[in-house]
Amino acid sequence: MEYPKRNGMVTAAQGLAALVVICLLRYLDTFAVIFSINQVGIVPSIIATLVLLSGVSAIAGLVRGDMWGFIPLYFFIPAATMFFGFSLIPYLPLLIEPEYRRLLVIAINSCVLLYAVFLLLRMMDSDVILPTEKY
Repeated sequence: MEYPKRNGMVTAAQGLAALVVICLLRYLDTFAVIFSINQVGIVPSIIATLVLLSGVSAIAGLVRGDMWGFIPLYFFIPAATMFFGFSLIPYLPLLIEPEYRRLLVIAINSCVLLYAVFLLLRMMDSDVILPTEKY
């Protein structure tokens, strides 16, 4: 039985999936450069592959509203922030001064990560069905 509150949480998870899709599409040219033939090191390719795969698998899980979709999301957000400086809400960091953009990207992605953690906790709470006492 689906609860209306549960449907809202699934919609919120799909919103997180949309943020990941937008982020991957926005920075698609970065992945193209990393995977080009002229790339010298293998380590950037491995990291980019892991970030790309975690983003795609997070999208697959979150679109369906499955809780396992949060696991790759929890890797994608910090990895995209630390290794590439990607913002999950694109173009917003371009509105402030260049010297503060990195801090804004960290703040934006941290807020999205915290929202994802709290959303997963709410989804887990709604799945718990307590037995009722019968007298």
